[in-house]
Amino acid sequence: MTTQVEALTSATGLISLLDESERELQFYGLSQLNAVADRFWAEISDAISRIEILYEDESFPHRELAALLASKIYFYLGEFDDALNFALGAGKLFDLEDTSAYVQTVVNHAIDTYIARRSAEDSQDIDSRLEAIVERMFERCFEMNEYLQVIGIAIETRRLDVLERALASGDTTNLLAYVQNECVDLISSIAVQEQVQELLFKVHMQFDSPNYEAVCLCLSKLNNPQKTAEILSMLVQQDQDKLLSAYQIAFDLNANATQEFTKAVVSEFSTTNDEASDGESLPVDRIKSILSGDETLKLHLEFLFRNNKTDMTILNQTCKLLDSRLSLAHNATTFANAFMHAGTTVDNFLRDNLEWLSRASSWSKFTATAALGVIHHGQVKHGFNLLQPYLPEDKTSVSPFSEGGAFFALGLIHARHGSESVISYLQDALISYQGQNADILQHGACLGLGTAGMGSGNEDTSNSLMNVLFADSAVSGEAAALGLGLIMMGSNHESTLMAMLDYAKETKHEKIIRALSVGMGLIMFGRKQQADTLVAKLLDQEDPLLRLGAVHMITMAYCGTGDNNAIRKLLHLAVSDVKDDVRRAAVTGLGFILLRSPEQVPRMVELLSESFNPHVRVGAALALGIACAGTGSKAAISILEPMLKDSVDFVVEGASIALAFILIQRNEAYEPKVAEIRKRFASIIENKSGEGVAKFGAAVSQGIIDAGGRNVTIGLTTNDGQLNAPACVGMLLFTQFWYWFPLAHFLALSFQPTALIAVNKDLKTPNLEVTCNSRKALYAYPPNIEQPVAQAPTKVATAVLSTTAKARRAGKKMAGSEEPELKKEDKGKSEDTRMDVDEPPLSSDSKSSGQRKNRKQGTDTFMVDNGTRLLPFQERFMKWPSGARYVPVKQSRISGVLVVRDTTPGEPEDLIESVLPDDPVEDEQGSAEDGTLQPPEPFEYPFDNDN
Repeated sequence: MTTQVEALTSATGLISLLDESERELQFYGLSQLNAVADRFWAEISDAISRIEILYEDESFPHRELAALLASKIYFYLGEFDDALNFALGAGKLFDLEDTSAYVQTVVNHAIDTYIARRSAEDSQDIDSRLEAIVERMFERCFEMNEYLQVIGIAIETRRLDVLERALASGDTTNLLAYVQNECVDLISSIAVQEQVQELLFKVHMQFDSPNYEAVCLCLSKLNNPQKTAEILSMLVQQDQDKLLSAYQIAFDLNANATQEFTKAVVSEFSTTNDEASDGESLPVDRIKSILSGDETLKLHLEFLFRNNKTDMTILNQTCKLLDSRLSLAHNATTFANAFMHAGTTVDNFLRDNLEWLSRASSWSKFTATAALGVIHHGQVKHGFNLLQPYLPEDKTSVSPFSEGGAFFALGLIHARHGSESVISYLQDALISYQGQNADILQHGACLGLGTAGMGSGNEDTSNSLMNVLFADSAVSGEAAALGLGLIMMGSNHESTLMAMLDYAKETKHEKIIRALSVGMGLIMFGRKQQADTLVAKLLDQEDPLLRLGAVHMITMAYCGTGDNNAIRKLLHLAVSDVKDDVRRAAVTGLGFILLRSPEQVPRMVELLSESFNPHVRVGAALALGIACAGTGSKAAISILEPMLKDSVDFVVEGASIALAFILIQRNEAYEPKVAEIRKRFASIIENKSGEGVAKFGAAVSQGIIDAGGRNVTIGLTTNDGQLNAPACVGMLLFTQFWYWFPLAHFLALSFQPTALIAVNKDLKTPNLEVTCNSRKALYAYPPNIEQPVAQAPTKVATAVLSTTAKARRAGKKMAGSEEPELKKEDKGKSEDTRMDVDEPPLSSDSKSSGQRKNRKQGTDTFMVDNGTRLLPFQERFMKWPSGARYVPVKQSRISGVLVVRDTTPGEPEDLIESVLPDDPVEDEQGSAEDGTLQPPEPFEYPFDNDN
């Protein structure tokens, strides 16, 4: 029978059987047509109505077979909805275990349809047959132990019962980690996301010994500080191991949670049952210090200051080549210096170039003073002391541009860790200064207030900023709008959003409207579908600045989710909107949404990078840089390299910055393109006929690629893989330097120190080593540029006249007796002056054998010390040595701040001494005596009064 079916050249005869009156002939015709449907579907499609009639005939005993045949025909016709409907009617004849394209496609369409109906807001009656197919699919996956597939479908279909069953059926610990790290942030509905987090918390607590690190992460996502504080209090009151776990949880919460949440946990934390002993700090006090960020900032400051490898030659050459009389060039050097020394507290360049610094005027003074906040970021203990020379005294303004920059610098120093005293001081500055220059001071105070109180959700602070906004001053109103977005970051605060939207429609200042569009996007950070209604409203506006707000809102709401609908909206705006600013921002937004899957971005923006519109091209460059930051993506580099030769200056600027993002912390051994790109940056700056904007981009890129003394990367995700909200927000605000240069300083929020920092039970850093099973050269610091050495002038040979030469030859003939000695002397002289010849080059075989010999000598393994640089792409080769004295409490990673347990607590510890002073002003005088490294003392900028 099979041979006869294969020998068929037409299905006409079989189709004719469907018109027979006998049921057995009709059944035979259907069964044979079903077997040859993949070959003769085009011919059978002409008889689809007759097949449907047989299916609709309730007296026909083989209706399910007719439905299966009709489903296949509609599948080949591309009508997947009809194919699914008839597949549902086929019942068990539709075999889910069949691996054909027909079954796989229909099953996928069935799941998509089920997801759409389960996700719809209005409750729809779901076809029981559709549910049956999905249930059968679940059961098949359970039988084959494909739990990851079950989890994915269960989350998409919002079947929490199936998700709970999957977590209980497989390796629960690993599955819980998979859901938390890979799935939760991709859920587009906030309500469903919270339900999943509650389920994870429930499953975690069913263990006899729960993983409290994962439990507290769930609670932070659920915004439950009370329960988090209870768990920390319980751990503190138990044994030493539990106390160390509490310290590690506090460090992780400080890195992953918002400022509002950590402050709430601190306020809920209780100090009962704890007593001080021998003057030591209480464990509860230590946890509070960790949650407030003080301990992490101190450790990062120590690391960045101790390991600072900034190449001052690059900075000095850039400063000499750029004309500092131009504001654009002066700002470029300011940013390059700030980024290179971010967090290091080293401001030697400013001290050595006071003449250059004195050339700053108006807003360049503001930017130069604010750069101190980037350089001294994290010096929360001495922030006021460091900025005292620049802050106004007795509420009297003398130099408003430098004083306004000092307000901004104060916020950058305390970014995300603003204490009540700092917030109160900056709030007071908003109302204390009135008059001609009040706008400049308020501008700096608003930016500083938003940066220090980022994500705090403080309504008193937001009301103060709202009052400045409603004063309708373009300068101060712009900063107030951005400050509002920073304070209410990710809160979805409805009244604030509506007030900002209404004011954006009323005011006539473009600067304020543009800032409000960014601020509204920040408030909707991570809110996903909750932002869709407001996005639709903004997209309907005629004002392009409000449509720009819709783009920023999509970018922030779906940041890091890879949501297809958000990508589709941005791509549509990138090619259809009439405003270049909207198109550029839409393309740039793709990098934010796809930052968790950077490998997809080069393919997506490759055509956009060749667009006729330069704004689309620069947007594509920034999207590549943001998504592929720190990855060294070769695909992204191949797209960006030709853009360095673009005919439009701001495209070259964007391509330079993007390449710096991608190649940050890469050396020539790991990526050979690094040296070439660095030389390209230098050549752009050296080109006297080059455009100023291109030079600005190259100078800033030099600062980014060597940021933080070559010890930081662009960290849009935390060490635990969670989305780093302050870093993403800082990156978005950095892209706004297109309109306002001082906003470039916000890039400092995206800098993440790349270090191995292990602390003991006293939060001190012991001397320890971790093994790296890879070549050390791949992770070494790039070599510094060698300064050209001035050569001494060489003596020019004296010219000899022909008559003098004849006289010398005559004298030689007369001294015949001395001729043998002269010949001997000349022979010796000729031997001494013989030309040196290089050795013949080694063959390729000898080279490879030499490399293999070097490898055998142990170059593939080296030790990494505590408190030194550990690159993100190096971590996979790291291994904690067996039998080590110190063992990490957290085993899932090695980078970042780790709490370690001492396996031999009775022995004395070898600790790493701090090189940071307790007070940078007082300790400067004693640094020469004790021989320890100390940061330089504060100094006053050589600015004249602005008035």
